[in-house]
Amino acid sequence: MTIDQSTQKSRTLRAAFLGFIGGAVLASGVAVLAADGGVAAMHHMAGPMSQADMAAHVEKVCQHLYIELDATAAQKAALDPIFKQAAADLLPMFQQLHTGHAQVLNLLAAPTIDRAAVDQASAAQTAVHDQIAQRMTRLMEDSSTVLTPDQRQKLVAHLTQHMSMTAPAHG
Repeated sequence: MTIDQSTQKSRTLRAAFLGFIGGAVLASGVAVLAADGGVAAMHHMAGPMSQADMAAHVEKVCQHLYIELDATAAQKAALDPIFKQAAADLLPMFQQLHTGHAQVLNLLAAPTIDRAAVDQASAAQTAVHDQIAQRMTRLMEDSSTVLTPDQRQKLVAHLTQHMSMTAPAHG
């Protein structure tokens, strides 16, 4: 293999990796939007968002991303149903996580700890996380086939910057 071929292969792998990361970040964003109350919590609003409010917010975020990525009309038409279906699929899963989280907290606040119940609740949460990971992987695969490598790189840069600005400080 010549140096030029090696360099080209390295660039191709890097672009594929960035595309995957871009899809992961995008999927994470959609997952946050799908979370019951997740957007409300992020924006310090009172109470969880209704499905209509969430749909409007997903639309607004998508339109912003389309502008950032210089998405074509065809790409927008292909991505809209992908994002909307992912949000619809993920919403009940995030509701399950919310319910399970409350259940674990109640078990831990009990006068005596029922280890079997905590383990069972934890296993149920792990199963839901697995379902979310599978759905988000499908979202990444579906959305990454629509965007160009350059657009995926722009997406990664934009979302990385956004995430660094909005990351909560712990400590």
